[in-house]
Amino acid sequence: MSKEMLDILFGLCCDVIVYKNINLEYVSSNLNMKFKNLLKTSDILNKKVFNVFENDIADIIHKNDLYVVTTLKPVKYKIEFNSGVIFELISTPVMSDSSLIGIITIGRDVTNEMKIKEQKDSFVATLTHDLKTPTIAQIRMIELLLSDTFGEMPETQKEMLSHILNSCKYMQRMISYVLNTYKLENGKTKLKNEDFDFEELIKECCLELDSLNMDKNLKFITKFNLKSPAARGDRAQLKRVVINMISNAISYAFNNTAIELVLEENDENIIFCTINESPYMPPDILNRIFEKYVSGVCNTRFNKTGTGLGLYLSEQIISAHNGKIIAESFIENKNKIGFAIPKIRESITI
Repeated sequence: MSKEMLDILFGLCCDVIVYKNINLEYVSSNLNMKFKNLLKTSDILNKKVFNVFENDIADIIHKNDLYVVTTLKPVKYKIEFNSGVIFELISTPVMSDSSLIGIITIGRDVTNEMKIKEQKDSFVATLTHDLKTPTIAQIRMIELLLSDTFGEMPETQKEMLSHILNSCKYMQRMISYVLNTYKLENGKTKLKNEDFDFEELIKECCLELDSLNMDKNLKFITKFNLKSPAARGDRAQLKRVVINMISNAISYAFNNTAIELVLEENDENIIFCTINESPYMPPDILNRIFEKYVSGVCNTRFNKTGTGLGLYLSEQIISAHNGKIIAESFIENKNKIGFAIPKIRESITI
């Protein structure tokens, strides 16, 4: 393709676009049309990157150019110029008859986007901290009162404080859901790949959620059928999933019924499920319960409220473990919610 044709095509592009030949010399660009205040086309033509930019920026660009040349794969990266302008760049190999003839780089000014993202990160961190700290303090104080640390209390007062404690713990979980969902969606969560005892994890979750069961008189029935309780994954994140699914089962279960906590395996997966007696969910509802912010839609029929983040976050965590969510509802008012994760994984993605 002639240089004239390249100039026409580049001129139609909304973003900055430059072309380098096999020697990594700039051949064509649309800088004059798009960002002449930053750099002019005449400043770069027939030059290499170290003759155009400062060494620190040139090093980044050259490193990524070499990656494209050696792997013949595209690469995406960001550069912050001394002026504070941030560009997101994508460099792609240009091939002719299976041979590399050059590199095309497309750049977009993302300065405003990055500033907004930083503001959002700061806002979420501040909000969750300002909510989490007093909530934890409330929980601790109520627990001290219930343990008669400051003197014995009448049972009626303890009962009322127990309800307040449950509400505070619910608030704490909601704050955690908001923060962890945000971190997961923005790539700020790095999952661990560690060995842990799955049976112990479930027992631990049951103890922590026992207070939610006070008013409903529910019974936990554990059915563990594993050759070995050893599992591999991010224990803390999987604990969030298990706690969410058990608390969800408690919340919707009919009073004076049993909740089965099933832990089993097949050739490839470890499977955990909660089975409770609760209102039947038709397919149109069941298919949406793991969507973000649909709690109000689904729960209008069951008189429940919530953020709609718990099950959504659970699905994100299980997907990151290369697993699958399980959701079944039976006409005789039984519901099965759970997940399956691989027994063996080389790595965990997020």
